[in-house]
Amino acid sequence: MRDDARFWSRCSESVLLRFQPVFTAQGQVYEYAVLGRSRPSPWSGLNPSGLGAGLQAGAAFFKKFSTPIDISFEHPLDVTGTGDLAERLCAELGIGLEGDRIWINKTAHHDDAMPLMLASKRLMFTLPLTERLSERADVLARYPEFQARLRARLVPASINGRALEHGTLRPDGLQVQIPLGLSENRSLQGRFFTLMERAWNAKLHVVAGGVDDIRDFAWMRLHSDLLFRGHALSAPLSAECLDSWLQADSSAWRTFNACTTRYAGADGL
Repeated sequence: MRDDARFWSRCSESVLLRFQPVFTAQGQVYEYAVLGRSRPSPWSGLNPSGLGAGLQAGAAFFKKFSTPIDISFEHPLDVTGTGDLAERLCAELGIGLEGDRIWINKTAHHDDAMPLMLASKRLMFTLPLTERLSERADVLARYPEFQARLRARLVPASINGRALEHGTLRPDGLQVQIPLGLSENRSLQGRFFTLMERAWNAKLHVVAGGVDDIRDFAWMRLHSDLLFRGHALSAPLSAECLDSWLQADSSAWRTFNACTTRYAGADGL
């Protein structure tokens, strides 16, 4: 992005709530990862609590813009526990499914709170690897240095013609953590290529997270199908910073580009 977020103002209302852009190989914003939780939100009157606090605050923030914006949210769901995973995810985050929309604040205890709805296609969940969601999970877990996690969407589902309140989880991608110095480590590069191939064979779109060295990004961006997230492209932004940015023109949020020119060795990116 063109402005250096390190010099933007921050307000105490959202000191724990951050948004980190996820970029395409061309440097365009693909989605925003919602990080942490928030104090009382200045955008919706919500005072979220519990495991779904960050998701509620993040969704409330983006709801104010006229253009729908894609977001992702990581949740440490216990995938070894009993019961349906989609049902447990909804219960833990306090959400539900209404047709093709997710009711973000379904269990919020606010008599005057309006339902906070988000199109299910706009929200991606990042969850632990499990064979209950992807039959290739066991193979993908053989690369512990990349800390692979599944990306999944909550989509409508029914049993005997009756719609399920919690829907079902559909795997959509794989998020990996990039070890620092990947661009110079031939052994890691070989394992990375193999992991990517196996993910793509499983029809999982790969997100390279933890990209903190611009040289690693420069090496990986040759693979145009990858998505990227990390400090080399953008630090997590405060809600106030992102609000100032998006207020300029939220309808063009995908056209904003990552700024890499301030890093040494970034010429030509």
